[in-house]
Amino acid sequence: MNSSPFDKRNRCFGIILLEPWFLPSPALPGCGCNAGLGAMSYTVWYTMQNIQSKYSLSERLIRTIAAIRSFPHDNVEDLIRRGADINSMHGTLKPLHCACMVADADCVELLLEKGAEVNALDGYNRTALHYAAEKDESCVELLLEYGAVADALDGNLDTPLHWAAFKDNAECARTLLEGGASPDPRDYNQDTPLSWAAMKGNLESVRVLLEFGAQVRVSNLKGQSPVSRLAALLARGLGTEKEEACLDLLGRAVGHLDLRDGEGRLPRELARDPQLCRRLTQMCAAPPSLRALARCAVRSSLGVRHLPPAVRELPLPESVKDYLLLLD
Repeated sequence: MNSSPFDKRNRCFGIILLEPWFLPSPALPGCGCNAGLGAMSYTVWYTMQNIQSKYSLSERLIRTIAAIRSFPHDNVEDLIRRGADINSMHGTLKPLHCACMVADADCVELLLEKGAEVNALDGYNRTALHYAAEKDESCVELLLEYGAVADALDGNLDTPLHWAAFKDNAECARTLLEGGASPDPRDYNQDTPLSWAAMKGNLESVRVLLEFGAQVRVSNLKGQSPVSRLAALLARGLGTEKEEACLDLLGRAVGHLDLRDGEGRLPRELARDPQLCRRLTQMCAAPPSLRALARCAVRSSLGVRHLPPAVRELPLPESVKDYLLLLD
């Protein structure tokens, strides 16, 4: 593991991370045996002061948030009180982004209360919400409460929902959708969050996205759909029961599986597994049932919304409602 220059310096000086007021005072001249200890203490104190002067309060703030214990007695609230800038950029990160990266909801709330810019971009053109969506729904809730844009775009046109789906953080995905995020935003490749979730076989995220009306019949710039991207994952031998369940769920949501792109080609990965290719080809060739097509039509007619409450209000038998919600 590579060590940072700061880590090497810490090992070199040993105890220099002690705050200077915890060190014994330098001995006065003529104090005999204490003179050596005094000289050493003064050297350590001077070294500590020299290092500390190289780090501004704002730099120390972001290191404290990230739990890089350069100064073990620093704390976030005290550094802010002493004048640390909570909106300054250090490297590629800002303090709020860093707090979301480490999923520290208390720190996120403190920074927002003190005036952190909720929609500020970091060095990667990402908002704090992009980081929170990967990690912790409490951080997501706080950011949305303080006005974070739910569909904020980063440099690749990815939204926070894309990242929640990719990391399979279903609760973050649900919180974003409940907070007004669109279920079908497109990234630079025209992939939706459902496509990102499907290509990883992220069953719970797929379930949440379908619950909020995400579209299955969508294609990216390469003609790949969520179903075909999941099929490619299975063809690479990376499928488990979870991925198979994900394929079944997508099939029920769409009414009829179709793996071919706009030019009629199957995913090239299927060539690696002829048995899987035959099975999926047979599934695609089978005609859809009227029930399956009706379910797909009803779900589509309800539009982009949280489907469970909408379906429960329909004047239908409970068994039919469960069928519409993909629960059977």
